[in-house]
Amino acid sequence: MKSKNILIVGMLMLMPAAVFAQQRIQRAFDVLRRSNVKEVSSIHNMEKDPDSGKMVGLEDTFDFEITNNRDKQMIDIIRKAFEQDEANAYSVSTGSKGNSEDLVSLAVGDATKGGVAIGLIKGSKWIYACFLDPNDSLRQHRYAYALEWAEDGNKIRGRIVKTYATTLKFRQGKTTQRRTISINGNTMQVLEGLGNSFSFNMNEKSSEIWLTEFNTYKNHFLKNPDGNAANSYAAEIYRLCKDAQSLEDVEKNMVATEILKLKKKTKDEFIQQLFDMSIERLKK
Repeated sequence: MKSKNILIVGMLMLMPAAVFAQQRIQRAFDVLRRSNVKEVSSIHNMEKDPDSGKMVGLEDTFDFEITNNRDKQMIDIIRKAFEQDEANAYSVSTGSKGNSEDLVSLAVGDATKGGVAIGLIKGSKWIYACFLDPNDSLRQHRYAYALEWAEDGNKIRGRIVKTYATTLKFRQGKTTQRRTISINGNTMQVLEGLGNSFSFNMNEKSSEIWLTEFNTYKNHFLKNPDGNAANSYAAEIYRLCKDAQSLEDVEKNMVATEILKLKKKTKDEFIQQLFDMSIERLKK
């Protein structure tokens, strides 16, 4: 297997950039899947437009564990592929704060059902790149590829992700719909259209608005606590808890109790850790 991987890698490095573009990353992902790494979990979901038959959303996630020293080269192979395809990407980002405040969610489809979280593995490093769909003449859709990994003693825990979605620029451009809501007798306008989040037309977020947003994410999470979008909703709850100054102590205690209930609903240890971090934030 080692010699086979090296041969494939050599072929990847020799192919012209114009031929492969982002396909170097895809080929490197394929090499990893065919190697001796241990599959921890995987998700593959694709959505098509029922009228045109064209793909409108994709999530392909592969969580793995490497214990064989020979296979640890897979990480370097994928990182090299990202470097070679970087010139063709319109967005590239790297980070090394796994399980901290800086989480990334890669959108899937139109983002109304959330996305795939990157940066949840404790002590991890990650890289992701976005490429416009070459078959979309309107430049509204993109492919995103991500690698996240962390060394844990003699093993490496990691994740590779591929998603297909509308671009952030396109989603932001659709943020034109407004509706009026009333909270405790106060009327305000709400902007809708940025994926699964809400933006309120107020300079300061009151406790009522905070709790309303929290309840929205909580209810979305409970619909499928082990589903594809669960990571995204958990991350949004964490983001809220990082900025909870408007809440009174009794409200923070109430939210912490609800988060503990959410934690019991999922078996995903990353999400459980994220909820623990959310509660710690509420205590500050």
